[in-house]
Amino acid sequence: MSFLDKAAYILAPGTVVIGLLYFYSRAYTDTYYSFFGVPQGDLQISVQGYLANSPQALLLPVWILFAVGLVLLLLLFTIEHELAGPRNVARRRVVARWFMYPGMVILLLSPLVVTLEPPMAGARGPASMGEMWAPLVAALGAALCLVGLRLSPGDWGSPDKQAPTGRRVWLVGEVLLVGALAAALFVFEAHYAAVAGWNAAANNAGRGFRGRPDVVIYSRVKIAHEVPGITYTDKGSRGGLYRFRYTGLVTLVKTPTHFYLVPRDWQSGKVVLVLPDDGTFRTEMRPA
Repeated sequence: MSFLDKAAYILAPGTVVIGLLYFYSRAYTDTYYSFFGVPQGDLQISVQGYLANSPQALLLPVWILFAVGLVLLLLLFTIEHELAGPRNVARRRVVARWFMYPGMVILLLSPLVVTLEPPMAGARGPASMGEMWAPLVAALGAALCLVGLRLSPGDWGSPDKQAPTGRRVWLVGEVLLVGALAAALFVFEAHYAAVAGWNAAANNAGRGFRGRPDVVIYSRVKIAHEVPGITYTDKGSRGGLYRFRYTGLVTLVKTPTHFYLVPRDWQSGKVVLVLPDDGTFRTEMRPA
């Protein structure tokens, strides 16, 4: 198997798509739980678990970018149709500059957008407004430059195998712009996934984790904690081995070794109760 065959096997379209979905879904999920202070290394979520969150991380920006790209393509095809033929070379050159020069300015100035504040998702959020929008501004500039290059008159239909030097320069420019566009969209999607995870966690906490079942903990020992909003009952000998009862909690996440629990009014304390899954506790889930 040649090197190109191996590269094609490794970088097959399906592999690339799954890899991107996993990357963005992990950014979304890890940021979601980091909002509550849960270390990312403790999650131990499977690949399938991460991929299950891909719609929340990607659906909205993918649809928006698809719509914007479709509009640009329709605009490009319309302009090409209207300015086709040798009589419109001068007009086509002018229109190409209308796209190319503003695109170059936007692309060059996009790093300055990083300085914009305030943060997108609060003081401890994963990205500031500038970090969120700078890649998208760069992508817009690269896209406008590509449209300008496509509209520029030249030897587009030259039958010669050896393209002129000018044509090679245009091709190199197109390749660089496509790379810049892809890189900018990649970074934007990563920031969006992180911000979406952070905001989803804030919304769920603000609504009292609506839809999640209540958790009742029966414990053999008294749990020392500083979590407000939990109701505690000592059943004494009537409780058997699990005499201590705690209510008012919901499960944030369950790992193979620990329970991460929060009170419904999490904003009151901003504390996560971590209990080991070692048989000391017994949990029950009840409809909210």
